[in-house]
Amino acid sequence: MRRARGFTLVELMVALAVIGLAGAAVALTLPPSDDVLVKETETFAARLAHARDEAILGMRTIEVGVTARGYGFSRRRFEGWQPLEGRAFAAVDWAPGTQPQLPGRDGRMAFRFDPTGAAEPGSLVLLREGRRARVSVDGGGEVTVDGSAR
Repeated sequence: MRRARGFTLVELMVALAVIGLAGAAVALTLPPSDDVLVKETETFAARLAHARDEAILGMRTIEVGVTARGYGFSRRRFEGWQPLEGRAFAAVDWAPGTQPQLPGRDGRMAFRFDPTGAAEPGSLVLLREGRRARVSVDGGGEVTVDGSAR
């Protein structure tokens, strides 16, 4: 009689256990998907970068105005500042519990991107549940997120 070659049931069970442990280790190293501060910070940074791109493509200065309630987008026209139209530039309210750290007494700040994409350097700190995250814009219009919230 010929002996059949292959894996035994025990060998297959050990291989499945090792794969399961490796998968669990990977899953535990992923950032939590329900972290509102990280989502809020990354969304704001992405929308700032989109506003910079719109300033370059539209050849007009774009302003992202930030208040304690949320942020919105405006374009510089000859008549003054006009809200940007379109779903991509709709005004956004901060998630409940997220507070921006705004300078000054008026409770407002703005990021402006000129038609070359350049901007006046500035940063905004978002606070939530004792944690903080910073979104910064440098003179070249580059938007960065401080990794402390991640």
